[in-house]
Amino acid sequence: MSLKNYMEEVVVEIFQEVRGMHTDFCNCEKCNRDVIAYALSKLKGRYAASLEGEVMARVEQSDRQVRADALLAVMEALETVSKNPRH
Repeated sequence: MSLKNYMEEVVVEIFQEVRGMHTDFCNCEKCNRDVIAYALSKLKGRYAASLEGEVMARVEQSDRQVRADALLAVMEALETVSKNPRH
């Protein structure tokens, strides 16, 4: 059995969209991973373990509130990692 957190896909997608707007952000792999990990830690996971669960999780990915919450978490993560890079 495999589990998948579909919120990770949402966070990665949003991060890729907004990171280009932050020209002062270090774009190294470690900082990128830190932003994604930080944002995911602030959000409720959307896990699926079955085909039905996967369908429901994918539907939730397009929900406006889910995407708005993810955007806020990514923006906060970008700010936090920019101020305290670990590379």
